[in-house]
Amino acid sequence: MRISTRSRYGLRAMAYLARAGRVCSAKEISQKEKIPFDFLEKIFSKLQKENLVKSQKGAKGGYLLARPPQKISVGEILRVLEGKEIFSVFCRKKRCLSQKKCPIRDVWEKIQEVLNSTLEETTLLDLTTTKYEKNFRS
Repeated sequence: MRISTRSRYGLRAMAYLARAGRVCSAKEISQKEKIPFDFLEKIFSKLQKENLVKSQKGAKGGYLLARPPQKISVGEILRVLEGKEIFSVFCRKKRCLSQKKCPIRDVWEKIQEVLNSTLEETTLLDLTTTKYEKNFRS
């Protein structure tokens, strides 16, 4: 499983909004998180279409979370930015000859279950805690 730069930046931007707890301009987030401004705008456009962020117009405008950070999962953000295929870790060939008797299929399915579970259980609020922040920011 590979996480794109878009998703890494998107998670950082969303965690920034969760920590701030207020409307933040894309320029502010771009500067603080070192995310290219134009790229960040595209990311926020996708997140806004899926109701994960709201935008506010005007001099004090910017972006804010559409829901409380404890109600937005990392998995939800990644599905928006990566697409649903990110969660597939085992062989996805349409015609795998060993699909029924594959000795490692159960392992791939278990890995997928653990991955999905972890991503769905981990929220933006979790990413703002010291435990996650230390690893997330490096």
